[in-house]
Amino acid sequence: MKKEIIIHKFGGTSIGSAENISNIIKILDNCSNDNQIIVLSAFFNITNMLESLVVQLKENNFETGYIVLSNIKEIHKNWIKSVNPIEYVRDKMLAQLDALIEQIRTIIQGVSIVKELSLNVEDRILSFGEILSSSLFFIYIEGLKSYEVSFISAFEIIRKDSFGINVNEEVLYNEFEVSNIIVTQGFVCLENGKISNLGRGGSDYSASIIGSKVKAKFINIWTDVNGVLTGSPLIFEEVESLNKISYKQIRELSKYGAKVLHLDTILPAIEENIEVKILNTWDIDFIGTSITSKMMTQKFSITMLDNVLKYTIDKKDEKQYLKRISIILSKLSKEGNELLEVISNIDKTEIYFKNKFSKTNDAIICLINPNISIISNELSNHDFTFDSENRVMKIFVSSDNSKNLLNLIYKKTQKSIKDDSF
Repeated sequence: MKKEIIIHKFGGTSIGSAENISNIIKILDNCSNDNQIIVLSAFFNITNMLESLVVQLKENNFETGYIVLSNIKEIHKNWIKSVNPIEYVRDKMLAQLDALIEQIRTIIQGVSIVKELSLNVEDRILSFGEILSSSLFFIYIEGLKSYEVSFISAFEIIRKDSFGINVNEEVLYNEFEVSNIIVTQGFVCLENGKISNLGRGGSDYSASIIGSKVKAKFINIWTDVNGVLTGSPLIFEEVESLNKISYKQIRELSKYGAKVLHLDTILPAIEENIEVKILNTWDIDFIGTSITSKMMTQKFSITMLDNVLKYTIDKKDEKQYLKRISIILSKLSKEGNELLEVISNIDKTEIYFKNKFSKTNDAIICLINPNISIISNELSNHDFTFDSENRVMKIFVSSDNSKNLLNLIYKKTQKSIKDDSF
């Protein structure tokens, strides 16, 4: 019988911790009856350090650039030491690290001579985070001799051009004839034959688009949190994980403050009806949160976005009304502000933007599965919308009382759900 394929994407905090490596091995063991593709991010903060290196090169601060490179090497060297491989595997990992660091050093030397950093060279530098993590991890796991494991560079399978992003799934299928685990990189790709990347959140996108092409059974996004929560643990004392949530619901939560993952990056999987799971590498027995196109949560979840720009346009003069809307939309879009909501009634239209530049007096609370009867008093003094199909409410408030209102709604909703359980 043909084996199904599971995608595991491990983020920087997951792969960069030696403590988590044993958990990753357990994860692979638990899925041993399936073929598995491991998509790796760079170690935590390495991409930021490479971006810092690029900045130093652009400013001709080459000595500082070499210091950044030395720090990057030290982080990976310490990781090799911490995972404690057997001697010949350790030596192989250290040799690979030296070779890759030397490649970066050669790039720095070249830039110092020509005093110019092209976009292609910049992209090449940024790609080394994933190249380092994936090649070192592959050598380590291959050295365990417990798996039939192969390494395939993302440059072989993910290509970007003016028509979009494509995956050569045949390369993967062919490799599964001889291996049951494939290690590859997230984030990086080839664009018109040159090294490029998929942008921030690109590793999630790599996992999603690979999974969509090979019709994966699941796409597991391994992070350092227990999936999607009922609220931010930084704000509320008692929070719970959601077992499931629809893509549209989590998209709204993400739009209004939740920081789980870049939602656009998993869209290819959702469009192919492939279940995406948000799981915790630190607690691999926890069920996590499943995201699909239709599985809506029965629990609630609440988020809030501060510093929202609000524009109110009077409808009395229709000509001026339409002209002003056009001016506002054009101006704010050019400034990079994200359009959030447009609410229109007989007398006026209110336009809400995500503000990136200054502090404002407005905020939006987003609530999944509101118990409207329980919070009706809180809603009476505020504008709100309710999408009954997806069970998403948005409440438009001033920043002055937004935190108090947020906490009050959370407590009342939480209590109503607990009371309903008896």
